[in-house]
Amino acid sequence: MTILRNYRGLLRVAGGQVGAATSGAAFWLVMAWILHPVAYGHLSWLISIAMLISAFTVLGWGKTIATYYPKEGRNELLSGSVIIVLTASLLAGAVTSLVLDPAVGLLGIGLSLFSLAVYSDLGEQNYARYMWMWIGVRLASFILAVAIYLWWGMVSGIVAGLAIAYLTFGSRILKHFCINPGMREVRGKMGFALTTLGADVSTGAVNLLDKVLIGLYFGMAMLGFYQLAYRIFVALTILPKILLFYLLPEKSAGRRTTGIEILGILISVGLAGLTFILAPLVIPQLFPDFTESIGAIQIMGLAAIPATIAGVKTSELYSRERARVVLGSHLVALGVGVAGIMSLGKSFGLLGLAISMLILQITLAASLTFSPRLFSRGAVANKMVVGLASMTLAAVLLLSYLNIQPLQIEIVGNKVRGTGTAMGTFVAITVVHEKTEDAEAAIAEAFEEIKRIERLMSVQDKTSEIYALNHSGTDWVELSPEVLHVLTRAQYYSSLSGGAFDITVQPLMDLWMEKTKERGKMPVPDELSEALELVGWNNLIVDGDHSRARFVKYGMEVTLGGIAKGYALDRAVEVLMESGIESALVEIGGDLRAFGSKKWRIALQHPRERGEWLGVIELEDGAIVTSGDYARYFFLGRRRIHHLMDPRTGYPADKSISVTIITNKGIDADALSTAVFVMGPEEGEKLLSSPGIKGLIVAPDGEVIKSESWNFPLASSRP
Repeated sequence: MTILRNYRGLLRVAGGQVGAATSGAAFWLVMAWILHPVAYGHLSWLISIAMLISAFTVLGWGKTIATYYPKEGRNELLSGSVIIVLTASLLAGAVTSLVLDPAVGLLGIGLSLFSLAVYSDLGEQNYARYMWMWIGVRLASFILAVAIYLWWGMVSGIVAGLAIAYLTFGSRILKHFCINPGMREVRGKMGFALTTLGADVSTGAVNLLDKVLIGLYFGMAMLGFYQLAYRIFVALTILPKILLFYLLPEKSAGRRTTGIEILGILISVGLAGLTFILAPLVIPQLFPDFTESIGAIQIMGLAAIPATIAGVKTSELYSRERARVVLGSHLVALGVGVAGIMSLGKSFGLLGLAISMLILQITLAASLTFSPRLFSRGAVANKMVVGLASMTLAAVLLLSYLNIQPLQIEIVGNKVRGTGTAMGTFVAITVVHEKTEDAEAAIAEAFEEIKRIERLMSVQDKTSEIYALNHSGTDWVELSPEVLHVLTRAQYYSSLSGGAFDITVQPLMDLWMEKTKERGKMPVPDELSEALELVGWNNLIVDGDHSRARFVKYGMEVTLGGIAKGYALDRAVEVLMESGIESALVEIGGDLRAFGSKKWRIALQHPRERGEWLGVIELEDGAIVTSGDYARYFFLGRRRIHHLMDPRTGYPADKSISVTIITNKGIDADALSTAVFVMGPEEGEKLLSSPGIKGLIVAPDGEVIKSESWNFPLASSRP
């Protein structure tokens, strides 16, 4: 009878987890069909933040209930836990709603209450109710999220649908709410709960922090591809979750579960192998836009094996009230995972991120398996384990420090190279100089000059002059000579190109690169018309005599993304020259300017074939800038949406796929490359006939059009 009871309970826990995972998988598959990868990644990012908040606000009381209630059966523990978790989740939800998104704050509250509710079911060993709670909330969240999205058309609507479902099902735990609960039981379990909180937060970080970091550092498109692979990994980890949720109360009650544990590990091995074989066959058929995820799916599928072992070991340690070991193991794994994301992801992209997940799960399983043995061998071993965790975290902090340094210097002979980030992109300054110390100082000054220009001309920085102009309505705004100079040059190229180059396209950028990304739908005609009403370079009045500018129409905004980097290139070169540097190459996000006697070999990226080149040129003294639809883009169905807007139509420009301009100055090359890209080959060739300009246009059909002055060979050789 005991064996029958064990398996009946296991089947109900399994039913809950399988039902939840099945509906969850269906949810993410449907989202992949109706959202483009960027919005898909953004949704994952928001939900991950809500789940991390929930891990904090449950404060360890869920597992505390599941561990102690089967042994003691005291209702005071339930009522005290409800008071604490409800208070914490309401406070965290309010802050999140104000700082990020109200829907994310509500979802965090709902997840916290639901988590406490299902753990109370486990504590009471009411496996049937546990099963239906999971199945019910997942089905409700699926239906509500899809319905609200189809009605509202925003990713926030999907999150709101999830929040409503979890709040509805989680509110059942409030029946244990009591105004004056007896807190003695809670105080007696406080130490275990706090240790469990650390383990829960570290577990949440292990499972969720990767999405948050990838979204921040690698972009939402990369996160979208990673998320599909991760969701398949989650489907494969149904088994570890079943084992954890079922084994915890069973082990706490003193029952043997060895046979179930071995069976679970063997099944995970089979599932991982099956995923590795089937991924290349199935993904291209079901998700042709996600074929980049195949390698990541295979690698992360293997991670299901150590994840299963980790689930078994975690339940064993909790049942023995050894939450500190779980906490330490998750901290070690978290450190390894973050280090992997920042190093492997940077070096190998999506595959590197998947490998970091596999290494994280292996580290977690190994630590949960071997750390208890070390702890059982006395104080010296305890110090070894603590030292290992400390060293791992120290390594992560060091790696993070190195990754956020504003400028990193590399010296090879008389060549000094400084790299960093500015203006939202990668910056590299390479100097050839005999005195390396002088070269380092000059590079630092040039880099700071680029940062200064960013602070002057940023759209997002609230202290910048461009931000002040964009938020001035139609009032005059006093501007510095530099900003006035860039605005004046922008208007010159607007006039020269017949309006193809227009810095007032910021409303179109907001519509296409923000709203359309989030909704995953094409703008409706009224939205496009409203945005176009606010575009027009001749409605920006620049008064150089009085050092000021203003808009004619309220709501207009400018973006200097098509000209500011070129100006920054020129200023960086001037700073290097003033420092006595005779030869250097400055790069800002692929835009380059060189000076001096050295010839620099520059590869021209093929706009459609990754890793292939249109040709290699030698740049000695001048600027080279390329505008293309392959750097910042996303797909909406089969349509490529990118950041180079045609101010005449309101749509992303589609007459070119790549334009390269070579001129003496960066500011001219930057503006011309954008203008010619929007104009297309037929109109753009006229601009390329001007003296001192060399240009290359790649048309949508792949035809390459060269200006008459272009004297560089086009070859497929690598630099």
